[in-house]
Amino acid sequence: MKKKIFVITGEASGDLLAFNVLKNINLNDIEVKGIPGTKLEQLNIDGPFKNSDITFFGIIDVLKNIFFIKKKINQAVDYIEKFKPDIVFSVDSPDFVFRVIKLLKKNNKFKTKFFHYVAPSIWAWRESRGHKIKKLLDKLYLLFEFEKKYFDKYLINNIFVGHPFFENFDFNYSAYNSESKIITFCPGSRRSELEVLLPIFKNIIKILGKKYTYHFAVNKNTEDFIKKKLLGLNDFNIFIASNEKEKIDYFKRSLIAVAKSGTISLDLCKSQIPFFTIYKFKWLNYFLIRPFVKVKFVNIINIIAEKEIIPEFIQGNCTPEKIVKKIYTYIDNKDKLIKMIDEYNFVIKSFSNKDTSQKISNDLMDNL
Repeated sequence: MKKKIFVITGEASGDLLAFNVLKNINLNDIEVKGIPGTKLEQLNIDGPFKNSDITFFGIIDVLKNIFFIKKKINQAVDYIEKFKPDIVFSVDSPDFVFRVIKLLKKNNKFKTKFFHYVAPSIWAWRESRGHKIKKLLDKLYLLFEFEKKYFDKYLINNIFVGHPFFENFDFNYSAYNSESKIITFCPGSRRSELEVLLPIFKNIIKILGKKYTYHFAVNKNTEDFIKKKLLGLNDFNIFIASNEKEKIDYFKRSLIAVAKSGTISLDLCKSQIPFFTIYKFKWLNYFLIRPFVKVKFVNIINIIAEKEIIPEFIQGNCTPEKIVKKIYTYIDNKDKLIKMIDEYNFVIKSFSNKDTSQKISNDLMDNL
């Protein structure tokens, strides 16, 4: 009888990470089901529903959809219990994933191992979650070495594997063009965050004017929505890219990028260009979350460096006027653009070129 893995991903970034791991495994030798995104579907992995069904942003969105989310949790649990995998391999999205695991453990209908990839940010907020995580997981794969001390504290079995975005990575920004006239915007993939951030991007474009080409790096699922939101900017040179190759090409040719906080920051680092991070909730979401946040920064590069390498514009500071003022500060001093790349490259070296995906693939197979 074939060994079985059930993989859970909650959004596009987790789907890509899981894809990079599972593509290293001969899927003819094992049976894999899951909650996939578009990348895992390329490996013919299917399951009870798609991860796009459970992608929500902020506490308010979650509360609005709480009964729907509970239904999806129960649906996932029922499916997994019938499938009876040898390993449940979950990637990111701890709020959903851990509720599924908790129910599976409570029901105790079959024996399995729970391996989780991308550690919850207990170093950023709600560190006491460590007690609960220990009860849920058999193993945790860490992207960043600094995280290890937090999980060791709670005796959680963990392995530092490095970051898969930087496997076989060449630190070379010789192709960067500080005279480029392309500015990239990365607005995110959740509808609720697009509603907040797109008006900011639109006003940045209006202030900067027609001397630049504006590139929006988007998700295929949100492309039409974003096009509609940008209809009032017909006089500007705007290109919307959902194709991954086109997005990367524009990243590498950009003067600078402005991106919502998240894994997109590391994509921009890979392209070796300067960028800013923005982060803005609806105010009620922000006030509910802010008291629990322990870190000074939101960008992982800044958190590891313990200083602001990547300029951040958070909540009330996230205005078109302030962002444009900072853009001009860098454009008027080209050395600052290069210095930013130099500084974040120094940080990236601590978690790059670790053969991450293959390490996890091997570990999963060793534990089947």
